[in-house]
Amino acid sequence: MPGPAGPICLDCVRAGLRVVGDGEERRNEAGERLDAVSDLQAPVCEFCGRRERRTFLGFRRPLVRLRCAPRDAVICVDCLDSAGDALNLALRQ
Repeated sequence: MPGPAGPICLDCVRAGLRVVGDGEERRNEAGERLDAVSDLQAPVCEFCGRRERRTFLGFRRPLVRLRCAPRDAVICVDCLDSAGDALNLALRQ
């Protein structure tokens, strides 16, 4: 899946969805540490530039993001979900 600073592979999308789902640290196939961050001071998502969600009523909630520390890469749960949908669609065809 193409991204602004480079592609994200299917294995990283899968691992990332697990990390943001349960909050447990994991390693990708290259052995790099993947962890979930939701702190508003943590970097923004490289895909959409967000670090928070705004609700219909204007409330703000932290947006959970996946961080790959060795690559200094960050992607939010919404973009991971969209990437997973796109990759699943491509794999079915």
